[in-house]
Amino acid sequence: MQRTKSKEASSAQTPTGDAQYRENPQTNEKIDAWIAANPSRWEYFRNLPPDRAARKLVLNEIQKFERQQKMNNGIMKKLEGDPEAKAAYETLLKRVPEDQRERAMTSVARHVLRITAPREPRSERQGAGVRMGG
Repeated sequence: MQRTKSKEASSAQTPTGDAQYRENPQTNEKIDAWIAANPSRWEYFRNLPPDRAARKLVLNEIQKFERQQKMNNGIMKKLEGDPEAKAAYETLLKRVPEDQRERAMTSVARHVLRITAPREPRSERQGAGVRMGG
């Protein structure tokens, strides 16, 4: 189905065999703020049996993968509709191994689409709100 990144980089084994996880202060601050704002939800998560909590984490990974696949499929659909662009990407990536080419093409196309997409003016992105000043 899917392959996710290995978590080896985020944890290390101690001499006793226990996992030792890295701490990120910014991430911990975000989590602590969320816990303070959502105490009943935090209590719900704390009371989950370990197997159920692990299954929720796996479900989050699956949903993240599915969102990524949906975005990639949309990008590939755009490329299929523009043969000239697709040929340009194929030329650009001709030295990439065949089994990695589609993934590389999607990645490059995503980047190009992101930087070439028309941007909304800042005031429209912020939405309709109360404007200060005159």
